[in-house]
Amino acid sequence: MLEGLLVGAIVTAATAYAVWALLPASLRLRAARRFGAWARRPGRPTWLGRAASGMERAALARLGGCSDCGAAQPPRTPPGDDPPR
Repeated sequence: MLEGLLVGAIVTAATAYAVWALLPASLRLRAARRFGAWARRPGRPTWLGRAASGMERAALARLGGCSDCGAAQPPRTPPGDDPPR
């Protein structure tokens, strides 16, 4: 009995992860924001709000876009190459 429940929980978690990973980025972000709004309602445990914040950060990180690519950022100068004053 316990073994069957454990296998069911593992399969459910794996399915949820696969669906989350294969969702388009915009839907993933929308789902994360909705979950965050639900988790931050009064009366919910604080760990649920922290988990929702982490979920939103993960969804935002995978959005990509030109603002994070190296082509949009100015090149960094090495620490020893300061211009003379």
